[in-house]
This record gives sequence, C-alpha cells and structure tokens, in this order.
Amino acid sequence: MTSSIDELARMGDRETLNEIMDENDDWMIQLDAAEALVKLNDSRGLEFLLIARESEDEEIVAVAEEILQGPAVRRMKEQLDAGKKTARAERIEKAKLRLQQNKKVFAYKVVYVASGDILLEDPLGEGFSIDELDQAGLEGWEVVSMIPRRKQILVSGLDEHLVGAYFFLKREVSSQTELPG
Repeated sequence: MTSSIDELARMGDRETLNEIMDENDDWMIQLDAAEALVKLNDSRGLEFLLIARESEDEEIVAVAEEILQGPAVRRMKEQLDAGKKTARAERIEKAKLRLQQNKKVFAYKVVYVASGDILLEDPLGEGFSIDELDQAGLEGWEVVSMIPRRKQILVSGLDEHLVGAYFFLKREVSSQTELPG
C-alpha cells in the first residue's frame, strides 16, 4: 500500500479511504484503499474487491484475487458469515412465531435457467417444460417475476444475445412446510 493510504488506515479514516476507492483514477490505489478498508473491518472494501475480481483486466483480477486470499479478508468473511447466520436464525424464529399466530410467512428464491433450456425448438407447438421450474412448482414455489440475462457479443458489430433468465420464486410457508434454511 502507498504511504498515504497506510497513514489513513492508521488514523482509521474510513470515509477518505472510501472516497479514494470510489473516485481515484488509478486502479492500484483503489485496490489499496479497498484493502485498507477491509483491514479496518469495513465491508465496503470487501464488496469493491469482489467486484474487481470480475474485471476484464487480468492485472486487476490478479491483484484483487491476491488481496482476497489474505488473512484480513478471510477474517472479515468469517465475521460476515457468522453475522448472517445469526440474523437468519433470528428471522426464522420470528417467522415461526408469526406462523403460530396464524399470520402469513413467505419464502423467496431465485433460479437461473440457461437459454438452451428455455429456447428449445417446439416444432409441433405443444410447449415444453423447464425442469428446474417444474420441480420448484411441484414443491409449492410460484414464479413471480423473470429477468432475462443478455450478453453482448461481437459478431458483425455489437449484438445482444439472450443467455438465460433469472426466475424469482415465492412460496407461502405454513406450519406444515419447512422453513428454508
């Protein structure tokens, strides 16, 4: 890390580090600021590193991956996971209380289906089933929304192609069904 970022980390100046991470033009300085935020136990740094890992620039990906393998990131992930697990257990207990009071409880999930499973040829016009969605429907899940996933590719100019879709599912939970989780 650069000395100015080290100094900001020593001072615990999370907001300035966040500004550097978000606004600096040098990606290496941005990643250094993100790493410093992680060391200060600020999850914004981790989020930035996870997004940087998806970059098309191999150098950025390599540096982000190296930082993500470090002990500070591992510690933060463990803390976040433990916090999520505790919060989920609390939500499930509250949902059980709601069920005991005969109030409604819903579960949600997202299923991704590749375009090959969606855009099958149907020469007879009889329709076809999508196994993932059929299975979910048989388990009581209802499709409430769908977002197509597109990818731009270079063919003869820039073109968009459907590569799949995210299906948002909802299921009412009752005292007879198991709460997810």
